[in-house]
Amino acid sequence: MPGLYIHIPFCVRKCRYCAFHSVPYSPKLVKPYIESLQKEAEKRKEVFRVTFDTVYIGGGTPSILHTAELLEILKIINYNFNLSPQEFTIEVNPGTVDREKLTYYKSKGINRLSIGIQSLNDKELEYLGRIHTGKEAVKCFEDARYAGFENISIDLIYGIPLQDKNSWHSTLNGITVLNPEHISAYSLSYEPETPLYGEEPMKEDLEEKLYYNMIDYLKCKGYKQYEISSFAISGYESRHNINYWGGGIYLGLGASAHSYDGTYRYANPRLYDYIKGKPHEREKITAEKALEECIMLGLRKRAGISLPEISHRFGRTVAEKLINEASILGLDIDGERVLVPRDKQFVSDAIILSITSHLC
Repeated sequence: MPGLYIHIPFCVRKCRYCAFHSVPYSPKLVKPYIESLQKEAEKRKEVFRVTFDTVYIGGGTPSILHTAELLEILKIINYNFNLSPQEFTIEVNPGTVDREKLTYYKSKGINRLSIGIQSLNDKELEYLGRIHTGKEAVKCFEDARYAGFENISIDLIYGIPLQDKNSWHSTLNGITVLNPEHISAYSLSYEPETPLYGEEPMKEDLEEKLYYNMIDYLKCKGYKQYEISSFAISGYESRHNINYWGGGIYLGLGASAHSYDGTYRYANPRLYDYIKGKPHEREKITAEKALEECIMLGLRKRAGISLPEISHRFGRTVAEKLINEASILGLDIDGERVLVPRDKQFVSDAIILSITSHLC
């Protein structure tokens, strides 16, 4: 199930927590950027001769593009690649789209939206540096429904210092009333070179309570958790992400985008070097690296890791070592799978690091 990703590195302004590569929107940059996408697509189509089952346009803020600019990008990917997307997603941010633009997306075959709402609390949104209010976020969702979208994902953030159990519950309630098909919820991170770096985070015990309260609440509302941060109504899990978590092939176009062809991983340069034509970096994925990624991505999934797959790909000895480490750390060994139990999900990153440090 190969996936195609296109990175749009432009925003209105950078949010205070954002560590992704992005710059303020400028028509003077968009034009050469699209020309660079064209050149890259022409080169990469010779390597990735597959049919892409999913397409994902992310950023940045892809919805900041004018429809004519987006159309140029759609023409590039349709001309250069075999596309048969069961799922075609574009990320949108409230404040950058209206009904007309959303209707245009739908008319061009885009069938899934990922809306960056993050919170419905205006003080929390201001702290994060978002450009919209809670009411504007709800209006964006309603406009998306009006435009005909029947598969909508919403991004949320928990662990915001201004947040408490009441404000978090209010956001969750306000979101579930909208009935989105998918919800992704991420812990607020304090990355170097971001305005939030160095600020005091929420106390860990409160953040943990918010996380587990969310799991329980969303379960009551009919959402199944299928990954540490991902919840969906049955049948609306993100196909694009499932391919990525499963170690599938994917092609990333654009500045800072990554690709994987089954043997090598490719990393594109940042925006200005990308426009100048600087080549991508290439890394061969060794067996050790492949094992590390299989564990890291597999244990994030609620289905966990398949022991027969580990044994087949890396040998029975590695599978036995994994079982031993999983037992020591108190993970669930359910038949032929290893998975992180519910009460350890909040510390899954530490668990994954411990296992990979012993096995890889």
